[in-house]
Amino acid sequence: MSVIEGLTVNEREHFLSLVTTEQRDFLETEVKRGRRTIFENAMREEKISAIKSVDIALEDDEKNVVDWMISDYIDFGLGNLEGRCACRRRLRYQFTVEHQKSGKKIQYGKEHLSTFLNIDVRDIDGVIHELDKFDFELDELLVKIQEDDYGYEHYEKIQDKSVVAKDILKHMELHIPLFDRQINRLKNLYKNQLEAILKKKRKAQLEIELKKHQQDKEQFEQLKRENKQIEDMLFAQRKDEFEKKNQENEYKKKQLLKNKVRNAKQMEALQELIGYGAKLEDVAYSLVLDGKHSAVEISKIIVTHMNVDKRISVGTLGRPYIYMDVLLALRTHVENGKLIMDESSNVDDCIFFVNPYPEEHIVDDKPKEKQGQQELALP
Repeated sequence: MSVIEGLTVNEREHFLSLVTTEQRDFLETEVKRGRRTIFENAMREEKISAIKSVDIALEDDEKNVVDWMISDYIDFGLGNLEGRCACRRRLRYQFTVEHQKSGKKIQYGKEHLSTFLNIDVRDIDGVIHELDKFDFELDELLVKIQEDDYGYEHYEKIQDKSVVAKDILKHMELHIPLFDRQINRLKNLYKNQLEAILKKKRKAQLEIELKKHQQDKEQFEQLKRENKQIEDMLFAQRKDEFEKKNQENEYKKKQLLKNKVRNAKQMEALQELIGYGAKLEDVAYSLVLDGKHSAVEISKIIVTHMNVDKRISVGTLGRPYIYMDVLLALRTHVENGKLIMDESSNVDDCIFFVNPYPEEHIVDDKPKEKQGQQELALP
């Protein structure tokens, strides 16, 4: 199977603690090599020509950009703010920059890192994207090790194993699972070899028709054995495809049933809440508590089941008209410390989580215009 969602930092470390020493050495070496390449590409001199002191004062001999390198990166995951910037702000994405001569290390979030390196924050988003892709492949291997899903059976199907790529053989030598992309290459290789066998079969059949009166019994039996081998391979392939399709259908059925039960419970709770005359901000906040984090998704649920403006925007985003009211209601809970808005939020959608650190909430004493709240009712 392939990983659907990336592992958290704690999950990844837990899985690493369960693998063999040989497997861990290989995985950590690959992680260091891959991350170092990404960090070095991000710090190319043609992109970064100077640095700016931010949050921490630099000595004169620490102001040369060539002496600094991004040395570490941690993504604490959606809704988690376990990282710290040098300015003490809590972070989801935490970078460490290190001076190669003095050994000084500074932790930054992506905003202050872009200021320190004097580059656009979108360049930092690009680095995060590349690191996420690399971590996703590491997570894929860790999950496969725990599920004992190494994918070696695809290698065993290959008749001419001399053409198998070295990176695949290296994984097998160190008892490391194959990536999905490596398995796809083996499947294509198997398919090409099978097509070559079929071509040979067609040629053999033509020769049988032209020379059938000249062939002896031994040649005829050999061709029969080849045909039987091809038929067995085709049957095995069809069987694999059939079993895979059945597994996919069963998974879809389970997911549909799970979603149906969850939605029924959610609607029951919402109807009870509306019955007490709850306002929009109460319903939106209740949905976040129930595990809904997307402001767009929350808007669609309210439009579907409540007596509100049900129009949908004709723009490319296709959001309900009530989206901005929902967003303002949720931001009210951010301002009073009950919720946090995740750093991945953008103009398309905003993501909200319950604030795990309400005691650290800073109250803004500036007066704000009181927003009117819609009182909701069942349709």
